[in-house]
Amino acid sequence: MHEGTVVREIMDIVSESAIQNQIKKVYEIVLRIGPYSCINERQLNWYFEILRQGTCMEEAVILLEKDESLTGVNQMYIKTFKGE
Repeated sequence: MHEGTVVREIMDIVSESAIQNQIKKVYEIVLRIGPYSCINERQLNWYFEILRQGTCMEEAVILLEKDESLTGVNQMYIKTFKGE
């Protein structure tokens, strides 16, 4: 169930960065996740599909990259996003 909160945080970070960099359309977000992130990819994408409507991420996808080196409380971060 925490995927909804994770998606909201991702979207807030990407939206702010897109505005600062004059990016009007985001089409890809790469999220790195650690082995203990407890992220359910299907739920993450389900929430993202709903919440992205009407935003600069409306046609974007989230790609997950597993990173076994992430330890402790830092189990995920936005690696990059692409847009124009």
